[in-house]
Amino acid sequence: MDKESNNNDYFKRLSNKLEHQYCINFNDTGYTESEWLDRFGDMPIDHAISAYAQKYDLTPLENFKY
Repeated sequence: MDKESNNNDYFKRLSNKLEHQYCINFNDTGYTESEWLDRFGDMPIDHAISAYAQKYDLTPLENFKY
């Protein structure tokens, strides 16, 4: 698998996990793919999402109270 294909898969998984956990997708983050990779690319995807969520004080859907 080439790097572009790996990145496409990574960002699809990232967007799916963000939607599941925070009801946002990758486009909602405001980052470009290269900006995201520069800031969070050295972390496993779950840690990157946690770091992003902490930085922007996001509340996971599971903790959301109606």
